[in-house]
Amino acid sequence: MDKTVYFFGAGATKAIAPLAPLNKDLVKKALEDFDLTPEALRLEGFLKEVFKKRDNPVIDNQVWNLLDYIIQQGKSACKSYNLEEIMELRACLLNLVIQEFQKSLASANSAIYKALIQKISQNATFISTNYDILIDAALVGLIGLNYGAKVRAGVAGEYEDSRNFKRPHSNPILNINTGQIQILKIHGSLNWLYCSKCDEVDATGDKGAVKALSGTYYCHNEHCTCKYEPLLITPTMFKSYENRFIKEVWGYAEKELIAADNLVFIGYALKDEDYQIRCLLMKALLNKEGRYKKVTVIEKEPDSQKEKKQLEENVKKKYEDLYGEVNFQAIGFKKYVDSL
Repeated sequence: MDKTVYFFGAGATKAIAPLAPLNKDLVKKALEDFDLTPEALRLEGFLKEVFKKRDNPVIDNQVWNLLDYIIQQGKSACKSYNLEEIMELRACLLNLVIQEFQKSLASANSAIYKALIQKISQNATFISTNYDILIDAALVGLIGLNYGAKVRAGVAGEYEDSRNFKRPHSNPILNINTGQIQILKIHGSLNWLYCSKCDEVDATGDKGAVKALSGTYYCHNEHCTCKYEPLLITPTMFKSYENRFIKEVWGYAEKELIAADNLVFIGYALKDEDYQIRCLLMKALLNKEGRYKKVTVIEKEPDSQKEKKQLEENVKKKYEDLYGEVNFQAIGFKKYVDSL
């Protein structure tokens, strides 16, 4: 039986949750929606310093790039901001982005993913660049969660231990590390909680990263005194994939891409700035015996002939440059699933 790898980009989430921002709009939308929060006010003060000679500067992922560039250099940015303050600003930005996802995904449901899972063979693998847990919710309700890399525990809720540390309870209902279909989330997930001391990831059934932002949510291991951190690879040119768990997920993704007979890309535009992902896809080609039987690319339905032409000239051509002939369908995620 043929093995198929389904690769989901931001467009897949956008098809289910129209209010969810694409990566290019993420920072701007978060600052707009949470403009009165302390985190947003701190960031806006920083941006005024950066763009002091401009009115209404363009706010996009260049903010991530700047903060990560300064942190990578390991020294103060300027007289007004030392390195510690820059790291705090980055934490503020991550906080806002997680809140933005929580807000924009509040009414979304995983029905399309459930329909897909029920229609396809379980000799399949899902790879996703998305943080949201829509696909996770569909899998846990049908066959269980298998993130490739082994998650230590499924957790939920909280209790106070004898030292007044707030820790999560175990949650066996999540069926962690089970299920034939792997979901390899190469940019992390909103339900992953990372303990840097244990070097382990626990998973929640909800957006556990929000709890981690509180700074008072401690590791599931009752002997550990470390607080959880979110595990998300942010949309920056200085992406770091050095986390042990993330590296394992990438290793599984490469293995599955090599073993696949067919590829289906849904809502992923293969942008030039995603050079790590492009290298992942190319390395799989390098190590694969022979060619893929079929490469399918699913994009949103265009609103006009002009948009259709742009999709074909930009997205389709990039896939053709990489794979040769591709089955390009600008019909949207739902229509694709309905057609199976």
